[in-house]
Amino acid sequence: MRQNTQKKIVNAAERLILKGGYEGTSLNDMVAAAGVSKGALFHYFTNKQAVSLDVLEKYANEQIFLPLEKHMMTAPSVKQGLMSWLQESYRAYAQWKFEGGCLLGNMALELSDRDPEMRERIKQIFLQWENQMVGFLKPVAAQGKLLMEPRQFARLLISSYEGITMSVKVHKDHIRASREFLALGELIERMILD
Repeated sequence: MRQNTQKKIVNAAERLILKGGYEGTSLNDMVAAAGVSKGALFHYFTNKQAVSLDVLEKYANEQIFLPLEKHMMTAPSVKQGLMSWLQESYRAYAQWKFEGGCLLGNMALELSDRDPEMRERIKQIFLQWENQMVGFLKPVAAQGKLLMEPRQFARLLISSYEGITMSVKVHKDHIRASREFLALGELIERMILD
């Protein structure tokens, strides 16, 4: 029951922060959306930042690390795994009607200049994502099939992906979003020679 209450709070906070941002979400909003008392929230979390750190962890695992891992482990090649992951990402954003964007990127833009602790955790998650990508790309580079150093290509992919998620959130245009995801797919096609 305790773990369920904590999960309810984190799940509700994730939805609220994704839609309204960190500053646009209060503890009262989280309590109301989770259907718990303020005392229950404070039993698990000391403040809004603590809730948000758990939200970041949940989002990073469920929306970034695990999906990428799944596609890379089930595809016959790194290129096909990246393309499959990209297609799933596009479908997910389209299903959400391009609302919300990437919570990690949103929080990075909103908090990096104001909250050193949150900035540090966001930076660590980006680095973890980069390292995950590098792990998949190194064998391809070792075979001479990657036209860029693995870490630089991982950074380029992540930066491009985040830029696309910001653009589709702003434009909310299926055609534009499709073209932007296709352009990133074309970059992958050209950079990996398998």
